[in-house]
Amino acid sequence: MQPNRLHRASQLAVVLAGALVPIQANADSTIAYGVANFGDAGECDSGNSTHSLHEDTPVEFVEVFNELKAIGKWTTTKVLLNQSVRGSRFTDPSKNCGGDTPCAGEDNAAGLGADNADVMFIHTHGKHSLSKTLSWLYMGNSNYDCAVSTADNMLWNSNLDIAVVKACQSADFEIYKAGAYRAKFTTPSSSMSVWNGFHGDSSCSWTYTDSDVNDYAWDSQHEGVGENWLDEFYMNWVGYNNDDCPVSIVMGDSKAKRDSMFRHGGWLERHNTGSKSASTYFFINDCAPDHGIHLPD
Repeated sequence: MQPNRLHRASQLAVVLAGALVPIQANADSTIAYGVANFGDAGECDSGNSTHSLHEDTPVEFVEVFNELKAIGKWTTTKVLLNQSVRGSRFTDPSKNCGGDTPCAGEDNAAGLGADNADVMFIHTHGKHSLSKTLSWLYMGNSNYDCAVSTADNMLWNSNLDIAVVKACQSADFEIYKAGAYRAKFTTPSSSMSVWNGFHGDSSCSWTYTDSDVNDYAWDSQHEGVGENWLDEFYMNWVGYNNDDCPVSIVMGDSKAKRDSMFRHGGWLERHNTGSKSASTYFFINDCAPDHGIHLPD
């Protein structure tokens, strides 16, 4: 089912006037992570969290980038699964890992760290905490921090431009309103402009398949990196409070630049949205998920 009405809730720290900045040149690096195995020796969380689809979607996501690489429009792609998905690889050295297993942050490690890529994808489990005003993602290796958070671990201040996060509660509306995404994981000079995630829980398996991820990646080569995310992953479960509510947080110094990136930005055409001084929260109105408030009508 396609979304019927698209609304935006803006959280503005500073709004600067100005024309759109020309798009960047051809991009170069993608890294895709998948955490499917949980609960066994060396793994995080519990065994009943294991979900095999999480191994398939990263491979499907990078397919388009492999094709672009073959024609000289992309440079590198990499897929890391399960215990290769370490908390340190989502942690900035200035913050370091927390939790039960402290470790040094290495988010800019070449070919391994999430902030070393221009485009990052991850499929795992996630949760949020209103009291701590953060979301966190579950990792695959218990020798490092198992739950990396948007506040305590992440700081996208190196290379990352676009993050695609297929994880429950990874972009909660109430946490967004509290200012805890942009203000915690970007700086004014950060290059990251898009954080695609979910408000509330997101479905897997029979509801969505790896082909949906593949379709989204192919459709977003040149435009719609945010809009296509909402189109592809919105699901309205009539009569139940368990809709799938994909959302896109776009950061930049003017509404025009943020709107343009959401609708017209893509892997090959990543717009420079300027200083990350403000953000826009794009969502499907009236969406009602599990583990998230009913979004405004």
